[in-house]
Amino acid sequence: MKKINLFGRLVICIVLFTFFAPVTMAQTNPKPGYIITNDGDTIRGILDFRTNEKLSKQCEFWANGGSESKTYKPGDIEGFRFDNNGKYFVTRRLNVSGTPQLYFAEFMVQGKMNLYCVADDYDEYFFFEREDGEMAQLTNRGFLTSSSIDDEKGRLQEKKEQYGKVKILLKDSWKACEDMSEKDMSRKKLVKVVRDYHNDVCTDGSSCMVYEYKEESDKVKTHFKVLAGYAYYSHERTVFQSLLDENYHGSAFEIGLGFETDVERMIKGGSFEIGIAYSPKATFEHHTMVSGGHEPSLTKFKKGRVTFSLGMVKRFGKGKIVPLVRGGGFYVLHFGNKEERYYLSKKVMEQDWGNTSHFGVYLGAGAQMAVGKHFARLHADWYKSLESSSKGNMMKWGVTAEFAF
Repeated sequence: MKKINLFGRLVICIVLFTFFAPVTMAQTNPKPGYIITNDGDTIRGILDFRTNEKLSKQCEFWANGGSESKTYKPGDIEGFRFDNNGKYFVTRRLNVSGTPQLYFAEFMVQGKMNLYCVADDYDEYFFFEREDGEMAQLTNRGFLTSSSIDDEKGRLQEKKEQYGKVKILLKDSWKACEDMSEKDMSRKKLVKVVRDYHNDVCTDGSSCMVYEYKEESDKVKTHFKVLAGYAYYSHERTVFQSLLDENYHGSAFEIGLGFETDVERMIKGGSFEIGIAYSPKATFEHHTMVSGGHEPSLTKFKKGRVTFSLGMVKRFGKGKIVPLVRGGGFYVLHFGNKEERYYLSKKVMEQDWGNTSHFGVYLGAGAQMAVGKHFARLHADWYKSLESSSKGNMMKWGVTAEFAF
C-alpha cells in the first residue's frame, strides 16, 4: 500500500512538473460569442471556454477588434453566450453554499419554469424557478466528492427533501412530476422535465426556450487507442540477479491499448491518457570478467513484461500536424524471469523465479497528425524506474506509434 501511495504521488508530481510551464503559457480556450451588458447591449467577440465551475465565477472576453482581454465578474454584465446555440450564462443571486451570492448561472431553459445550473467543485446545483418567482434547488453531488458515512446519510436526506420540494413546485404538471427520478439527474433529463412542465401549463401556445439541448459541450471526448513500439533498454537490472555489477541491455517490441480523454476546458490542448502495453519475452545479455577467469562470462536474462501507464499529453497549436509532449508514471510487471550464465561455452548456472515489478516515470515528445475524425501519433519517450539498484532499476528509450479512434 505504501508503494502504491508513493507511486500515485510521483505520478502527480511528474505530471505537474512536466506541464506547468506550457500550461501557464496557454490558458485560453477561445470560442466565438458575445456578452450582454447591464444596459442590454450586445458586444460580439471571443470568450474563454473553460470549465463550468470557472465560468460560473468569471468571464474572460476579447471584443472584436480588440487585442486585450477583460475579465467580468457576476454583476458586471447581464450575461454572456457562446455561438452556435452554445452555453448561455446570466447573472443571478443564488444560494449555493449557505449564503446567497452572485453567480454566472448557466441558463438552460426559459419558459413557465426556468432552469439554471451552477457548478461548484465537483457538484452541480440546479435551480428551478417558476414564473411567479418561487424556486427549488436540486443538488447533484459529484462522484469525487469525498464524505464520511455520516455525511453520506445527510446527503441522502438532503436529496430526498430537495426532490420533494421540486415536485411541489412542479405540481401543476403531472407529467413533469412523473418524469422526476432520483436515479437520473442528467442535464438531458432535467431539461425534459422543465419542458414537460411548460407544455402542460402554458395556455398561449408558446414554446419554452431551451438554450442548451445538446450535451456534447459538457461531455469529455474519449479516444480508444492502439499502439505499437520498439524500445532499447540501455540500463536494465533485475531484483534477483546473481552478479551485483550486471547491467543488461537489449531491445524489445511492444503492442498495447489505451484510452485518452480530452480536457480542453481545463488545459488547452491537454488530455489524460491511460494505457497497457505487452512485450513478449525477450533476451538481454551481459558480458563480465570474473576474478581469475580466462575469458568473459556471458549472462543471458529472459523475461516478458506488461506495462501500465498513466499521464498527460499536451498538444501545441492547431493544424493537421501539431507537436506534443507527454509525461506521467508507469508500473511494469515482469514475468517468465530466467537467468543463464555461460563460461567457456558451457552453461554454468540456470535459475528462474516468479514475477517481479517496479515503477517509475516517463517523458516524451512527438507529433500528432489528424486523420479525418481520428489521429495518428509518433513519439519518442524516455522511461526511468525510481527504485534503488538493490531492488532493480531500468532506463528505456522507445519510439511508439499510436492510432486513435
